[in-house]
Amino acid sequence: MKKTLLVTSALVGLVASSAVAQTTVTGSLEIISRNTSFDGSATTKMKSDSYLGRESQINIQNKGKLNIGGLDYAAGFSLEFDGGQTTAEGSSSNTTISNENLYIDLINASSATTVTFGIDHIQNSKNTGLKTVTDFIDDVGGGVISTNLIDLGAKTKEYMGLGITQGLGASNLTASYFYAPNASNLGGGDTGSATNLTGDNAAYEYGVKGDNAFGVKGLALEYWKNGRKKDKPADLADTKGRKYSVNYTFGDVTVGAIDADTENGTYAAATNVGNDTRLYSVSYAVSPNLSLSAIKGKTEISDAGVKRAEDESYKAVQVGYNLGPVGVAAAYTKLSDLAGSAGQDAEQLSIRLSTKF
Repeated sequence: MKKTLLVTSALVGLVASSAVAQTTVTGSLEIISRNTSFDGSATTKMKSDSYLGRESQINIQNKGKLNIGGLDYAAGFSLEFDGGQTTAEGSSSNTTISNENLYIDLINASSATTVTFGIDHIQNSKNTGLKTVTDFIDDVGGGVISTNLIDLGAKTKEYMGLGITQGLGASNLTASYFYAPNASNLGGGDTGSATNLTGDNAAYEYGVKGDNAFGVKGLALEYWKNGRKKDKPADLADTKGRKYSVNYTFGDVTVGAIDADTENGTYAAATNVGNDTRLYSVSYAVSPNLSLSAIKGKTEISDAGVKRAEDESYKAVQVGYNLGPVGVAAAYTKLSDLAGSAGQDAEQLSIRLSTKF
């Protein structure tokens, strides 16, 4: 017994080392006023709302050298405290703490290769991919806009998994692949205390992105594809996501465009809903502190391949000003024919204060 205890203690000691001097703590804070007015049916009008929201995040990170092959490592996790609100009066969700940017990376700097394990860390398809004052989809919010590019397709990066990123040399692009063995596992199956028995299938996402692509100054490119097989006999189709985006900056002007397709996405799989979204943007840096953006686009929505009567369409203008350590951004968005239903419209004004520390 004594010998066994000595061996166990030695093993524990091997994995308990740390490099405290290389640990950093950073954070961010946003406070937003969002005012949304709906027009259309009586039920739709009742969703009109004005409120103040907030999001704060603390990031704990560590990096250093491994004792093999000259490899580097990086590790970390974030604590995020979101504000949320549902359409039901008096019902709200106020905090989410875990599942944010948790990772251990093993890095070969000489080959620009990183093997990563965790959740919400690897480069991914989240948000629009447009270089504008604020992210259009994230600013308007999934509760208003029917196409949810925040969770494009299988939203693979939101689940625990493993992946690899590879720098592509002179192209200035980075390719990545991420695999989540269970597309509902947020990390609950930890050692010795829990298992995940949902039976969900795996999800994957691969893509490539980079700035000054192929040596062209100001050219930014992204391509993403993800998917997840249907889980149950009642599901009508697999979940799929695909997105292209391109941005080009010349002088003080940036123009951008995306084309994104989602099948089933965040909808219940049995509905077999498809979204085909195109967005276009132009931004202008008036001064080092003042920037303007305009966005226009639409989403074609279909049910089991049958197109809905109308396209959901969007127009938005944004203005941002840098106050030094604090940024302020305002966005006005007009949305028409929500969910492909004629006459179901909305307007939204948001004002956002943000800072990092």
